[in-house]
Amino acid sequence: MRFLLYKKWLRMYPDYHIHTNFSDGHHTHDEMVYAAEASGITEIGFSDHISLKPVGWAMDLKRLPELVQLITHLQHRSNVVTIRFGAEVDYLPGLIDETRTLIKSLPLDYVIGSVHFIDDWNFDTDIGGYEGLDIDDFYRTYFRLVGQAAQTGIFDVIGHADLAKKFAVYPSFSLHKTYEQCARIFSDCGVVVELNTSGKDKPCAEFYPSVDFLEILHHYRVPITLGSDAHVEQNIGRYFDEAVNLLKSLGYKEITAFNQRNRISISL
Repeated sequence: MRFLLYKKWLRMYPDYHIHTNFSDGHHTHDEMVYAAEASGITEIGFSDHISLKPVGWAMDLKRLPELVQLITHLQHRSNVVTIRFGAEVDYLPGLIDETRTLIKSLPLDYVIGSVHFIDDWNFDTDIGGYEGLDIDDFYRTYFRLVGQAAQTGIFDVIGHADLAKKFAVYPSFSLHKTYEQCARIFSDCGVVVELNTSGKDKPCAEFYPSVDFLEILHHYRVPITLGSDAHVEQNIGRYFDEAVNLLKSLGYKEITAFNQRNRISISL
């Protein structure tokens, strides 16, 4: 009975953060669609990494035409799962115009903007860079970049908005004012924030954003979407039951879905 209830939760809410072997995922698009069907999820969004930095975990930009053709084919073929074409795109301050041009060239349903880099340091994967790091300065820089990403107007969604905590390193100061500053920017810019459930499986052991951050986002009426950040089949929709219950407890009445970069509200 508990398993059936879990599937009921999943069936109602889309998972918009899924990676495939076009970037750093471990499975094909077909395999991820079949896994979603088996889990009872009826809407997913593929959001492989796109970066204008030469990094091994982002997709080869030369394969973009192939990706467009593949997802278009899947969208027309699938009768059970609605498939959205998304992308997780790096915010790179020196490449804003190039990023905007690239995004406009693709028939995307939504764009997740993520901050993975501070200068040339990929703090999301390069744990060695934390040795001797001024953590307070790291947090200030990270959230400044997140705010800038929202202000570009390029992105529909801000991905894992407090990713700085991934390796359970924290500043000496309270983040309350920082969260408020970001929430005001998000609200003013009209971006959606992703509740990314993958953080629960990282050293920080909690969702992105944190409960405190989510409370402030709700106060500023910032919309929320859901993403598992799945890189393997079994992680599609992970912890969505817990995430939905959390959003309800904070006062959220709906989450946001997308179609051709237009928003759709889904009641909780």
